Amino acid sequence: MANFINKVKEVDISTVAGNTTMTATVDRRAVERCKDAIEKLGVVHTPVVGMAKDGRRMLLSGQCELTALRELGVKKMDAVEVDVAGDGKARAKLSLLLISLQNRPGALCEGLLIQEALSIGVNRAEIQAILCKSASWVSNRLSLVTRLDGNVYEMVKSGLLEARSAEEVSRLPQCAQFAFAETAVREGLPKSAIEHLVSGYNDDGCPDAVKAQILADPREALKRMADKRRPVNAARSNQDKASVPPDVVGEIIKSVRLQMAALRRVLANIPPEDTDGYKDPLKELETGLLALRAMIRGLFYPGKKEAGQIDG
Repeated sequence: MANFINKVKEVDISTVAGNTTMTATVDRRAVERCKDAIEKLGVVHTPVVGMAKDGRRMLLSGQCELTALRELGVKKMDAVEVDVAGDGKARAKLSLLLISLQNRPGALCEGLLIQEALSIGVNRAEIQAILCKSASWVSNRLSLVTRLDGNVYEMVKSGLLEARSAEEVSRLPQCAQFAFAETAVREGLPKSAIEHLVSGYNDDGCPDAVKAQILADPREALKRMADKRRPVNAARSNQDKASVPPDVVGEIIKSVRLQMAALRRVLANIPPEDTDGYKDPLKELETGLLALRAMIRGLFYPGKKEAGQIDG
């Protein structure tokens, strides 16, 4: 462990090559916020620099911090220095690992932090400016906090319920949240299942019996909801296949008749000696027209065979 802790070194900023891929994702506002944070607190998130085989330093993480430091005129910075002289695959995996560490705190955490800031006197305009978010975004985060039952929040704090699952639970009526959250934790339901159950509960057409089952036996409710969807989806699929607007059929018939009339005119004026190049496509057309004729006759005279048709 000590070998990894000691990888933080002071490096000359001018020797670090920026990451062009990450540069494309860093906007001007992010750099300005980063500069403001550095001036107040120093570098909070230490950049990660890879040492290449030829001695070059390549930035692997922290493009925003590197840009901000350069614009502030800083010459040296602390960085986590790692060896990337190996194969490109290892370097790519390291870059992905660093990206995975940059998760946002989540809507619930954001709402709680905003609520705390408001409680100690930070006004909404300041919060919007700091976060670069709209008034409606801030209101939505606060609404999430106020909707969430206090007992459910205690489950999040104690680590029983994931914050993102709690965000889904908050969409339920407050009186139902705690009972559902307890059952969801006991059953080990993933966020995707919780989201589906909450959506079903909030559906205007959901019967009271199903709502009760969602709260008391969510796994069985999931099966019940899935069984209900299957025949509905099958019926919709069959309906989509069977229903063709009559005007569409009419338009196709009209188009085919016009094309046939045009083809007749062309064929009538082609000399016999020039028809060799059209024999194969004309034979294919004849086969298709015969099949179409049989289908049309089947619509008007069901069960009646075409002349020359042989029983299979």
